[in-house]
Amino acid sequence: MFKGLTDKVAIVTGGATIIGAAVVRAFREAGVRVTLADIDAEGGARAAADAGNDARVWFRRTDVTDDAQVRACADETAERFGRLDFLVNLACSYVDNGLASTRAEWLTTLNVNVASAAMMLQAALPHMKRHGGGAVVNFTSISSGVAQTGRWLYPVSKAALVQLTRNMAMDLAPENVR
Repeated sequence: MFKGLTDKVAIVTGGATIIGAAVVRAFREAGVRVTLADIDAEGGARAAADAGNDARVWFRRTDVTDDAQVRACADETAERFGRLDFLVNLACSYVDNGLASTRAEWLTTLNVNVASAAMMLQAALPHMKRHGGGAVVNFTSISSGVAQTGRWLYPVSKAALVQLTRNMAMDLAPENVR
């Protein structure tokens, strides 16, 4: 189905989720070597096993809100597989109590759903540049543009991720990359 992906390397954050595990399997089937990054150790190990549990899929427990773990994930992926070509930011918090959401819930949601995508890119980009560039996919949601009763955190964070993606695209356009 996809041509030219064999031996490329990807990181998929949130890889233990249903969508994340499907992305990991699709990459593996296309010949991509994948680091499945997730905070859920049990789910991550299970998703890696379901994807084939071979040398092409590696689970690395990663808390995307911890900058040291984010850097280690990118560095260890590049070391293990020799390169890094793709970053898929799929990790997400679904905590959302609408009006009743606490400041801590707001900050956690924005940290996981928005800031982690920026921090993962900061960590991955030097490795991508070494091999001529790469691609970044930030998973957002239709919720980013639709008001929903009782849900504030998730839609707002996904709307912010849409805007972050636009800014990433502008700054990482070939004419702007140094």
